[in-house]
Amino acid sequence: MTELELVWNKLTGPIPVELGNLKNLTQIDLDDNNLTGPIPAELGNLANLEALHLDRNNFTGQIPSELGNLANLDVLHLDRNNLTGPIPVELGNLTNLRGLWLSDNNLTGPIPQSLTNLTNLSEFVFRATNLCIPADDAFQAWLDGIPEVDARDAVCAALPSTGDAVVSPGLALALGIAGGVLLILSGAVALGARRFRGAAQAARR
Repeated sequence: MTELELVWNKLTGPIPVELGNLKNLTQIDLDDNNLTGPIPAELGNLANLEALHLDRNNFTGQIPSELGNLANLDVLHLDRNNLTGPIPVELGNLTNLRGLWLSDNNLTGPIPQSLTNLTNLSEFVFRATNLCIPADDAFQAWLDGIPEVDARDAVCAALPSTGDAVVSPGLALALGIAGGVLLILSGAVALGARRFRGAAQAARR
């Protein structure tokens, strides 16, 4: 078996970890069900996988770092779940990836710099999350080079006293800092003139 497609079936419960033993799979499409629990780390064993569609379910927990082992992955759709935590830096290993959809989750923190390795990325969707965009020029240039971006319009706010510290989006408070006061009104600094191109199309494939 090379393809597993079970969309729109009202499936419930977790994904069986044994799915990670089906080494010939090139596509898994389980979107639009009621699947729950964490995404199994065992899916990272599927070295031939080219498309992983797990969107529109009720998955919880963090994105497994093991998904960074899927060197042949072309499309990764994890949107519209209840995933939490940061984007694993290991996703920067997916250099063949063209589509990365993470929107409508409870993901937090800065988008890792390792994603700039994804030079083939043509779709990057992370609206309706608590992710923020690193402010450095190299990251901004990479993001500008992606043809289709649908994003939360917020850049990570660096604290002047530490340089590398990041204020989590959603935090609303005034911070007293040596040498001045940094006022965080929305937990993130608006990107202002940045305009994200091509709001992601309804068709996901």
